[in-house]
Parts: sequence; structure tokens; C-alpha cells
Amino acid sequence: MKIIIIGVGEIGFNLARILSQENHDIVIIETDHDKCTHALEQLDVSVLEGNGASGEMLDKAGIEDSDIVIAASNIDEVNIMACMLAKQLSKARTVARVRNLEYSGENTVIRANQLGIDLMIHPEKEIANEIVRLAKQASATECMAFAKGKLQLLGLRITNRQAAAVGKTLLELGVGYTDIPFRVVAIVRQNDIIIPKGDDWIHFNDQLYVISDTDTVPKVLELTGKDNEQLEDVMLLGGGKIGRFVAESLEDEVGVKLVESVKEKSIRIAEQLKKTLVISGDGTDLDLLAREGIMDMDTYIALTNDDEKNIISCLLAKHLGVKRVIALVNKLIYLPILPTIGIDASVSKVLSTVDAILRFVRKGKVMSVSTFKGVVAEVIEYVVPEGAKITKKDLLHVKFPESAIVGGIIRGEKVIIPTGETRIEHEDKAIVFALPDALNEVEKLFG
Repeated sequence: MKIIIIGVGEIGFNLARILSQENHDIVIIETDHDKCTHALEQLDVSVLEGNGASGEMLDKAGIEDSDIVIAASNIDEVNIMACMLAKQLSKARTVARVRNLEYSGENTVIRANQLGIDLMIHPEKEIANEIVRLAKQASATECMAFAKGKLQLLGLRITNRQAAAVGKTLLELGVGYTDIPFRVVAIVRQNDIIIPKGDDWIHFNDQLYVISDTDTVPKVLELTGKDNEQLEDVMLLGGGKIGRFVAESLEDEVGVKLVESVKEKSIRIAEQLKKTLVISGDGTDLDLLAREGIMDMDTYIALTNDDEKNIISCLLAKHLGVKRVIALVNKLIYLPILPTIGIDASVSKVLSTVDAILRFVRKGKVMSVSTFKGVVAEVIEYVVPEGAKITKKDLLHVKFPESAIVGGIIRGEKVIIPTGETRIEHEDKAIVFALPDALNEVEKLFG
């Protein structure tokens, strides 16, 4: 496909990187000269310096024969205008990243499709939904749901040396725990990503990515030395859009305290939220956190716009005895080191927005796409079309790329954790974990 990306900030850059690796024809339009130079040096794409909301610039980018236009600049109005022009000049599908709720909220007078926008992405809403899922699955570093919640992919770090899985091969686990339908689709060991085979061992401190039937998750947690803890009390740092969205989503189910440093803002938030206790103060003040009962919290989540403040406040919360801390971190270079310094889980607004846009780009046989924190990999949910190559043989006899694995299958209402003897059928939903070098081969098998 030919895809025009307007704006090459963190979101645009990562989209261009992923999509160009899949051999799409990518054209970037960006006003900032330094960002243009960086994209040319780092990516296999075409780059135009200029205004993406200009008809002339869109013509130069080849709008007439483009399939998708993704407007991901930092200015909402530019993104909306670019999509409107793209619709007038072509038949391309359009995506706009929009932060202002006046444009993207439920009470908006003019709908996105009336503006020529096929998909309007609100980054704060996307990341808030991810945080809520992660908070509720208290033992996981990452949590993704597929097939309307029937299957879950969990990121689980092995921190208990006595865990039943430690020191065993995957084959031994499969034979010894036949009552637990699960599949380890990846092991991250130090900086290496392993797509495991039956003779691979699980070591202490490995990061596992496990696909399981949702009903079986408690048994998988037990196998990996985790407690199936329930979320009862949570403290949030930061009363921005993300903090408010998360508090609204959780306050009817658990006790929520929200710390906001700006007094006037904390008063407004307290008026908006029904059950959340809003505290005005500095989230790095140990005395304040202690007075407000941080030691009684199950989870602490730092959601300010300052990555460093989020990381430091999470470490302070750990020091005060909070079992689980989650940090919002948008500088992607930080993500791989966070587990090593004691951050239990992290979320990225950039990656969450990229995932939402990728789901749209691959719309059709692909139901969902998710990327990982600090791991160059994707998990893709396919709807298997009639006649696909993957349906011709049992998985054992399919020439499947070594850096990809089928983790789960949904057939009607039935959940299947596949073995070599499993044959994927037309209309199955298949969950595939893949590294970038395998994506093209996987697409061919499921195409």
C-alpha cells in the first residue's frame, strides 16, 4: 500500500518504521527540517518538508494513488484539515490523531466521517483503556485481550525462584500441566527475544509472554509464581486527561485516590469525579504520600507529562511498600531498563496510539495489532480467509517462519491452544506473535 504520514514525531516515526519494514510505500510530510533529516537517515521512506494540510504538498506526495493518509502531527486542526483535503483529492482512507475532546468527544456536533475522517484517534483515551486493563490484572507487566476477551496475552516476569515453571523446558510444562491450556509465545532474556521451541528452558528473571484462555489465567499465574491479586485500592499521580479517564473508569469498582500538584486543577477534578478522593500536593513528597495512606495501596500509577517524575515517584512508592507500581513513560529508550530498576509495569501513549492506527491500517483480515514495551515484536489477531495457505496443512507441516508463532485460536465459541497437530480453519481467529522479519511471510500464510 501507499501510505502518507503527516508529522514525524514519536507516533509518526514509529508508524513509518513499522510499516516500511512491511514493504509499504511510505511518504512522510513534516514541517520541521531536523525531523525530516532524522527520518531520511533512519528510515527507508520518502520525505517531503512542508505543510501536510496543503493541497499542493499532498499532490507532491502522490495523494491521487494513495491508499491511506495518517495525520499524526501535534496540531489537531492540521490533522483534521489534512484528512478533509485528502478525501477531496483521493479515495484514500484517512486517520487523524486528535487530542481536543471538543473535536473527538461523544458530544461533538460534527462527526468524524462528516469531516472526511475514517478513524479519529484520541491518544489519552487509548492509553487510559490500556492502563485500566493492566491495573485490573495485577500480576502482569502487560495485558492484552483478544477475541472479545476470550484469550489473554500476559507479560509475566519470573521473580520467584520457587515458581513451578523455573528450571523446566516448555515440553516438560506441556506434559506436566495438561490441565492448563496456555502457550509461551516469547521469552525475553536480558536483551534477547526468543521464539521458544519445546526444548527451551525457563530461567529465573525471564520475561515471559503467555497466551491463555481467560478462565485459565489464575492457574497460569500460579505456575509462574504469581498471586492472583485483586485490585482494591489505587493511587494515581497526575490529574491530566489520562488520570481523569483512569479514575472515572475505576472509581465505581475500587477505591481511588488522585494526587494533583496544581491546587486550582485539583478543585476542578474533585468536582468532575464522583467517588475519587482528590489530594492537592506534590507526588514526590514522601510525608504527603505517607499521610494519605500510600502504604495501604495495592497499586500506584504515575501519569504526569514528566517521564522522569513518573519514574522517581514510582520508585518512592516502592520504597514505601506499595506492591505494584505502573509508570507512564513516553521516551521509548527508557522502556527496556524500567524492569531492572524496580518498575513493575509501564505504558506508553506513543505505542498505544500506534497500535490503534495499525489495527485500522490492516483492517480486513486483521482484527487487532499490539506492539510491546521495549520489545520489537507484534501480536496480530487474524480472521482466517477462505483458501489461505495456513489452512492447507497441520501447523507441524506448515513452513512457518522461525521468528513467529501461533499462540491461540478461536473457533466459534471454542478456545484452542494449538499443537503441531492443529489445523487452522477458514473463519478461525488466530493470534500470532511475530518479530519484524517474519511479518511478510506470516501475511502470505494468512492472506
